[in-house]
Amino acid sequence: MGGQDVTDSRNAPEASDMTIHDSANPMRPSLSIIVPTYEEADSLPPLFARIGDLHDSGLSLEVIVVDDDSRDGTEQAMRNLALPWARLITRRGQRGLSSAVLTGLRAARGDTMIVMDADLSHPPEAIPAMVAALDQGADFVVGSRYVPGGSTEDGWGVLRWINSKVATVMARPFTTVKDCMSGFLGFRADAWQRAVDLDPVGYKIGLELIVKCQCRNVVEVPIHFSTRQHGESKLTLKVQIQYLDHVLRLLRWKHPKWSSFVPFALIGLSGIGVYAGLLAIFGALLDGLLSTDLQVILAIALTIGWNFLWDRWLAFWYARGDSIWRQFIGFMAVCAVPVAINYFVTTWLVDDRMIAPAAGAIGALIGSAAGVVFNWFVARAIVFRRRSSS
Repeated sequence: MGGQDVTDSRNAPEASDMTIHDSANPMRPSLSIIVPTYEEADSLPPLFARIGDLHDSGLSLEVIVVDDDSRDGTEQAMRNLALPWARLITRRGQRGLSSAVLTGLRAARGDTMIVMDADLSHPPEAIPAMVAALDQGADFVVGSRYVPGGSTEDGWGVLRWINSKVATVMARPFTTVKDCMSGFLGFRADAWQRAVDLDPVGYKIGLELIVKCQCRNVVEVPIHFSTRQHGESKLTLKVQIQYLDHVLRLLRWKHPKWSSFVPFALIGLSGIGVYAGLLAIFGALLDGLLSTDLQVILAIALTIGWNFLWDRWLAFWYARGDSIWRQFIGFMAVCAVPVAINYFVTTWLVDDRMIAPAAGAIGALIGSAAGVVFNWFVARAIVFRRRSSS
């Protein structure tokens, strides 16, 4: 269990990192609602008024508000509410919606867990339908804008709609959920206990939980997504970049070999263009200053550098902590066979006036074809060897 942000996703943080304002209610609830907050004090009274209607209707629940030390009156708002079924955890020295959700899940006592935003964009009135879907056999339930009956408030914005749709397409390798960006989620405690290697990034934890909790039967319950009434949106360019990083991490976790080989092959393909382009530039600028052999050697060396840097970043990401110089020397040694093929094919063809313009591309293509699988296996096993976690 573990990851870069959370070493063990179900171990509680140090007590000094948070303040827990516990309720006096000793009864174990059937439902735990996790509400991560940052500067959402104004949203809490109307949110709890609506959740309170569910509680008053007989639903056994607790609400755990996990606040990232907002200092905006959140603690006072919770004291004013004085609800025996509500708890506040104030985290100090930590920030981030995904890790706040994990903190709340660790503290939850219910057999069923719901995660929702505090900004009133997620309707608490949909919670009974989400719980019912879990009772009927769903592993995981999502409050969805994009299934029949779901909707978004007018004025949501075209760019935000496009952003959500693109994010959904990017999530296709993991799930067919139509609203994978939703933060309105539900699952059983036993699904949470199945979680492995939790390593969430940014503000969208639903996809992480679906994949890492190994949920197969995911059901979407239609909701009306409202525009927030208080505070500011957390959807920034940084959050969108974090989502890209998150998808990449999940790909590497779920398909580690393909997530290494495919970038390696694509980088090798890009190297063909780099090599051919360098030869064309050198031929135009250095003809008469450098011999053809030296131009080819220089182009090969620069292309190896190009491939190495991108391979180290994308194909063998897990080895970036090792010595870059040792890896570069090893990478050059591994590339010796295809490089030799590339060199001899290029120098052989470059003297043919009909073929000369394409000599670099042909040489690189033949060399790459000869070495891509061999190079990947050897580079993975020797140069960019995955270190033991022990």
